[in-house]
Amino acid sequence: MNTDYSQTQPVPQVKTSGLAIASLILGIIALFTCGCTSLLGLIFGIIALVSIGKSAGLLKGQALAITGVVCSGISMLFTILLSIAIMIPALHGARDAAKQVIPQNNARQICIAISAYCDENDGRLPPADSWPAAITPYLLNDKVLCSPYDLDAGRAYAMNNKLPEKLQDIESPANTVLIFECEYNSPPSGGPELLPAQPGGRMHYVIGFADGHAEKVSPDDIDNLIWTP
Repeated sequence: MNTDYSQTQPVPQVKTSGLAIASLILGIIALFTCGCTSLLGLIFGIIALVSIGKSAGLLKGQALAITGVVCSGISMLFTILLSIAIMIPALHGARDAAKQVIPQNNARQICIAISAYCDENDGRLPPADSWPAAITPYLLNDKVLCSPYDLDAGRAYAMNNKLPEKLQDIESPANTVLIFECEYNSPPSGGPELLPAQPGGRMHYVIGFADGHAEKVSPDDIDNLIWTP
């Protein structure tokens, strides 16, 4: 009598990929947390799909991994778009803030150039009707006479025409207006009547003082400055 001995091979157990489950969970969480877990969900999902593909059918959960990758990707894209939407106004604000600093720096350079002119001309201020040309040799760039808001519009500063002949004769130089923001290409010298109707910095006029400093002054404080020493 022949006896056949057969050996029964155990059937491999198919398991669900833990990474696929983790990817799905992280992807869902990412949708409600502005993408906080989206990167991990995306990585886990991709690793899970690769592992499932190489498992020869021993791992399942492909649908879970794909869903996790999709949720994570959507959340990540939404986060990027939201960040861009937030950053664009901030960048515009920073650009405007930088432009508001330039006129003040320009005014200070003009005051320094006028002071240098005075030093070489026995303390006398440059002629009120031709001061821009007189101080040009003392400027690094004559564009400082223009506004950064429109460099091609022409001169944006005027000189106070109520000043004495010599700079040292001004008794309160820190409060006395030397040069000031004006309408483009207005007369080179004058008083508050030459101020633009709308300040270039939107809220403040740029004023340069006889002591060499420059600052932004609100329209309400213009009359408090010394225009006639």
